[in-house]
Amino acid sequence: KLILLDSLLQENIMGQNKNAMSLRQTAKDCMKDGRQTEAFLHFSHALMLDKENVEILSERSKCCSENLQYHFALEDAKKILELSPDSWLGHVRLAEIYLATANYQEALGCYQTGFQCMDSDKVHCKTQMDRCRKELAIDSRTHMQLPWVGSALGIIVSSMFLVLDFLAHGSLSYLAHPILKVGVCGASATAGYW
Repeated sequence: KLILLDSLLQENIMGQNKNAMSLRQTAKDCMKDGRQTEAFLHFSHALMLDKENVEILSERSKCCSENLQYHFALEDAKKILELSPDSWLGHVRLAEIYLATANYQEALGCYQTGFQCMDSDKVHCKTQMDRCRKELAIDSRTHMQLPWVGSALGIIVSSMFLVLDFLAHGSLSYLAHPILKVGVCGASATAGYW
């Protein structure tokens, strides 16, 4: 009886794995056709049958990323890291999400960790690390230029205000004195810088 019960249990597990794999294939076909929402549902159903399948989790995370559902993709990537911390797959999925959401420093760290895993695709990780470094440099350059753009906008707006004030009030304006005009422009430029 014990052997019969064990064989029935094995058949049930094998049937569930077989069903999970067919759902996985259906979801892959849906993704090829551009039906990410339907693919997400098939992946979720497959995960209900095989909760610890890292490949299905990875594909569902990728599906969520392509559908711009980064919160769900992030949850799946973290679950992959819980189930298989030594595999590069979870680190790369997490890095892809960080890269898609413009968190370049975190993405770089995840790609570096994935690169150090034994089963990693070194070429892919290295390429993506270079891309993260490039995006990080562009992002830092942009952040350095942003205060100066704000300062220039402050000068433009204050100049327009001074011209309109002169046209409306002429020499009777409170800002008729040249030092006050320079002060207003300087104050606007400083406000725009911060």
